[in-house]
Formats: sequence, C-alpha cells, structure tokens
Amino acid sequence: MFLKPMFLGKGVDVPMLVVLLGAIGGMMMGGPVGLFVGSVALALAYKILMAMLASSQSPEPPVSE
Repeated sequence: MFLKPMFLGKGVDVPMLVVLLGAIGGMMMGGPVGLFVGSVALALAYKILMAMLASSQSPEPPVSE
C-alpha cells in the first residue's frame, strides 16, 4: 500500500495496520489534514510505546558503591 512510504518514509519500522488505523481515525476526526496528522501521531505513539516496553524489559544492573 502506498500510505506507509508516503507518510512515514522507508526507514521507519511501523506496522501497516498502525498507519492505516491512524489515517482512518485522523480522517474521521480532522478531515483531510487529520489523514496526515493521524497516521504520523499514531506511528509516533507506537514507536514511543515500543521503546518504553524495550527499556522496561532490560533491567539496569545494580549499582555498587
């Protein structure tokens, strides 16, 4: 589908479903501008959530004083 490269570029690893849901939700809420903003906002939220989950799964080593 053409939405993912057009909105997010080829270097961003975001599932197509996230982009599609963001585009549809943005279009419903904000019209034509929401089409672009919705997919980018949802992709950004997805990447932040994945980064938070990855950091919580790798515990920091204990600090010895």
